[in-house]
Amino acid sequence: MSQWTKIWLSTWSDFKSVLPYLIGGIALGSVIYGFMPTEFIAKVASENTPFAVPIAAVIGIPLYIRAETVIPLSAALAAKGMGLGADMALIIGSAGASLTEVILLKSIFKNQMIIAFLTIILSMAIGAGYLYCYIF
Repeated sequence: MSQWTKIWLSTWSDFKSVLPYLIGGIALGSVIYGFMPTEFIAKVASENTPFAVPIAAVIGIPLYIRAETVIPLSAALAAKGMGLGADMALIIGSAGASLTEVILLKSIFKNQMIIAFLTIILSMAIGAGYLYCYIF
């Protein structure tokens, strides 16, 4: 058996072990992304809501928002009344840690590493959202 065949078999084995997590994360992220009403997000994350930025960051983390959809989604949410700081937190939260990524990382890392990763992403999203509100 050649070295390339061994590499291929090893890679395929790793891929098969991660595939259920990947499919589950994509499916769940799609359901959340497709059925979460933007009106609800705009209601809980308006500029007048004191905890709009942390709520938006927490809501953004499970969403799988690709780079191509960030600008239209943020524009739509801002047009519906979402505060720009909360919008920023939603973008950073969703770009930093989608549910698909977390499920994939869960198959590789221990729970402590996943918690540290999510804590850092959440902190950065909240910090950037409040900083944006403060500056602008």
